Amino acid sequence: MFGPEGETQMVSRQLLDAVVADVRRHCQARGYSEGPGINNFVPHDAVAAFGMAELLVAAGFDRYLSIAPEGHIYGYFFEQLGVPVLSVFTDYPPTQISAEDDLRDLRDRRVLLIEDDVIGGRTLRLVVEHLRQFSPASLALYLGHTKGIQHVQNVPPGIERVFVAEDCLSFGVRPELEKCFEAFFGRCQRVAASVAEP
Repeated sequence: MFGPEGETQMVSRQLLDAVVADVRRHCQARGYSEGPGINNFVPHDAVAAFGMAELLVAAGFDRYLSIAPEGHIYGYFFEQLGVPVLSVFTDYPPTQISAEDDLRDLRDRRVLLIEDDVIGGRTLRLVVEHLRQFSPASLALYLGHTKGIQHVQNVPPGIERVFVAEDCLSFGVRPELEKCFEAFFGRCQRVAASVAEP
């Protein structure tokens, strides 16, 4: 089982802080700010989020769709891997949904929804209902937060599979995943620093 971010052994605090700051910038660039009714734009476990993005990109979904605003916290890791992530927005409390991208290309596609958590399931019900008009072949769901806070029983029909880190990543792979995280984001930080130099 994957442990909390506090159990990270090999990744420097400086790099983790830089990635978290980049996640916040990513969400803000998408037009979102932290505030009432919105969870902080911080991944629960950045290393696990990166590992899950790698795993789910390799699974070969046709399209990836963040449920904004919090879905962008985890959509960030998919985009870092070069995968385009579409977006829909739900207000809070969830009463309406709006597409931020053209979703017509979802037709007959295997779609992975990206969200931070499911509590009552109302947001996901709105999303599933909205996506029906686009006739995706299937819907799956990645939840970035820990399994303990999820109420998976409230995932609506129409979502065929739910992915959480604790079910997909074993604690035994953590050291190797931390090395990959350090190498990937360390390289990204070095490239960004070199581009910023005059």
